[in-house]
Amino acid sequence: MNNDLLFLSKNDIPFLEAQVIIHQPTIKEIAYIGEEIFFTGCELINFSKNILSEQDKLNLENKTNFDILIAILNEHNAVMQRNKNCIEMVLSLIFPLYSIKIKSNAIVLKKEGEEEHIINNKNFESFKSIFNTMFVFKKDENKAAYNPKGELAKKIAEKLNKRHQKLSELKDEKEKKIDILSRYISILAVGENKDINSLLQYSVYQLFDEFERYRLKSEYDMYINAKMAGAKDLKEIENWMKDIHE
Repeated sequence: MNNDLLFLSKNDIPFLEAQVIIHQPTIKEIAYIGEEIFFTGCELINFSKNILSEQDKLNLENKTNFDILIAILNEHNAVMQRNKNCIEMVLSLIFPLYSIKIKSNAIVLKKEGEEEHIINNKNFESFKSIFNTMFVFKKDENKAAYNPKGELAKKIAEKLNKRHQKLSELKDEKEKKIDILSRYISILAVGENKDINSLLQYSVYQLFDEFERYRLKSEYDMYINAKMAGAKDLKEIENWMKDIHE
């Protein structure tokens, strides 16, 4: 879905293929489950076999991303059950009026008095497109490491864990905690002299939008100040008013 204003407005997003509305949770709502659970669930939902080796992709040629995700979630071990719970909690955030059930061939959304709404092979990629845009999941720092067991799950996890270097740079060296959203809010609260409580009402899309714009503007201001002070051979910087949702 190519509608930046819709995501920036924090309105709910129509998911027409399943005839359901996707809620954009606030940072305050995400805080109920915590960042580690949130990003673990996002990582699993965002899985794509395109990140695997050519041999692995060949072995899974007849399987869709949704097939693989369901297979992973149906593995019966403690670690994978925890990851399944992470996905269910993330889905509960974006479908707050529905109960979530992961079956062998579908994710079922059920609300009393209504027909079931289904996420399956037919509409999963459309769902994932909205999901990834809503949570700005194109960026590597939005990835959280996890460690499922089982041969297929383990192989996929090894591939994914190689992509988490930027996230590691954002972790506390002592506690190794995931604090991306809380850190962005803290930075904006001080840098823009804003109330933390108002920032907690932002969606993820709004938070990342404002943080990126704040970063670009800060670099621009430092660049102008340096030029005015007589600095030479400065590296040209990006226009802080550029389109950041390309």
